[in-house]
Parts: sequence; C-alpha cells; structure tokens
Amino acid sequence: MTHLSALLKSLQPHRLFGSALRGEPHVFDFSPDNPAVALWDTAHFAPFQEAVYGELEQSGKSWGIGRYLEDRSGLLHSYPQIIDEGRVIHAGLDITALPGTALFAPLNSEVIEAGKEEGLGNYGGYVLLRHCLGSEQFYSFYGHLCSRHRVTQGQKLLAGASFAVIGEAEDSGGWFTHTHLQMLTEKAMEQGRMLQGYITQEDLAKVDELFPSPHLLFRY
Repeated sequence: MTHLSALLKSLQPHRLFGSALRGEPHVFDFSPDNPAVALWDTAHFAPFQEAVYGELEQSGKSWGIGRYLEDRSGLLHSYPQIIDEGRVIHAGLDITALPGTALFAPLNSEVIEAGKEEGLGNYGGYVLLRHCLGSEQFYSFYGHLCSRHRVTQGQKLLAGASFAVIGEAEDSGGWFTHTHLQMLTEKAMEQGRMLQGYITQEDLAKVDELFPSPHLLFRY
C-alpha cells in the first residue's frame, strides 16, 4: 500500500466535512487506559451521547477524533459477542460531528452500497464508496449516517460532492453521533469484511493489506 499512500498524499483528498470542522480536534481515549469508558452506559444512546459530548465540551474543542487501531475492549463491554471473537481493535477513525453535518466525497467515487445495518451497536446508516487511482482500486466506508440516503448504488461522484449526513440514535446504531471512516482493500472486500469495524490482534500483522490507515483520506 506504499504506492497508494504516495498517490493519496500527492492528490490531497477533499475535506470530508468541508469547512465544518474548526480548529484542532480533541483526541478521545477509548482504550482500557481510560477506566471511565468501562463505566459508560453504551447500551443507551442518551447517556452514551452525554458522556462523550460532555468530555468534548470540557476539552474546549468543537470536534473530536476516536483513534485508528485503538484497543477498545473496555468500551465494548455491552457487546460480548465482539469481545468473544477478540475483535476489539478499532479499524477506522471516528470523527465526531453533530447530526445533519454533511459529508463530502474525498475523491472521485462510485457508490457501491448505501444501506442500513440494524441493531444496537451496529452502523445504522452507511455508505461504501469505491475509488480508482491508476491501477489501485480501494474502498472507503462511512458508518453512523442518516439512513435517508442522498445517493444510490452505482451513482458516480466527483471529489467534493455531498453524499451523506451524520445520523443519530437509531441511525447511528445507538453510538454517539459521529462517522466511522474506514479504508478497505479489494482483499478485505473479497473476504466479506465490509461491516467489520473491529479486528483482532492477529489482523494487525496484515492490517495494511486489509484496512489501511484512514488518515490517508481524512483532511480537515
């Protein structure tokens, strides 16, 4: 993926949230190093939202980031099925933004899927985009979106085109309002891992082959 990294750095992808993000972000610690997260009521939207956005307000920042490849075994305490599978490493980048905030395509894209994953702890509304840069083909995934989708499967988008807005409550799968940005390779798609936002420790050895750093796409 070194070649892809160089291509993306030279292209300067469009800002995912346009001009909506002001200043530097608050970087959340959702890892076991922060014992508070194990006490959060993540099974209910309102208290979960209050906990996360209360911390954001106290930071004095207007938006925040949840880290890529962070161990979230404490935060996932309400989801024993994920814990049992050992999938506790966050494969994406969480960007907090208020409900209704628009997202813009970082690159020229094709909409591969615009759907909704039902159930607490899942993605709610999501969009999968495919990108082609020379011989490189890869995908970007966006979760926790409003499920009244602005785009349809097969639609072509130019970089900078608005394609979704942030959802909340049921549309966010019960998670605090944000989008989960994840990059996937063709190999990850062939393995049927589109909806896996968390991976195992074993996956880390091949993470660049499956889920490259979303920081390659995210500008603010």
